[in-house]
Amino acid sequence: MKRCLMFVVSCALLGSAVVLHAAPALDAPLTKMIYKVAPLARVEPLDYPQFRLIDAELRNTVRRHGDRSVPNTFCAVGYRLDGGTIETVFIWDNAQWLIRWWGGDELATSEERYAVSASFSVVTDLRADVVEDARFPLGTRTVVRADAQALIADCRQHGRQHTVPPLPPKAEDDEF
Repeated sequence: MKRCLMFVVSCALLGSAVVLHAAPALDAPLTKMIYKVAPLARVEPLDYPQFRLIDAELRNTVRRHGDRSVPNTFCAVGYRLDGGTIETVFIWDNAQWLIRWWGGDELATSEERYAVSASFSVVTDLRADVVEDARFPLGTRTVVRADAQALIADCRQHGRQHTVPPLPPKAEDDEF
């Protein structure tokens, strides 16, 4: 009986400690970040066919725009936006770019060499296209620094890390 009572008291004490020190929910509410209204939900990009060649898209983006001689790191997070659009956002650490990608079409998802839609997506250069406040009209790529920082933090907490290893130097017949 004494053991049972100690067990119940221990559970009660542990239970109250867990409530007081509980970690935030994984599905914490989304803020507006870089959007006009907050995304409706986070999504796993690989659950959608237009994002199935995400690694090939990242490799081809590095081939086209990056430094092939070093590993390139990306954070990727997907969102369902108002109106049902699904978007994946890449934070490209090496280039300091934020890339908004809506996925590839049927051809772009058919094989790796056609997976180039991310390299033609809307890019915000996090060194040049960031402003401190929204008092002035923002262009299509310009974002408010605090909004970009909120998106980067959300990606680091809920997104996936991708690394493109060093790639061979560009050859004469390289189409990138």
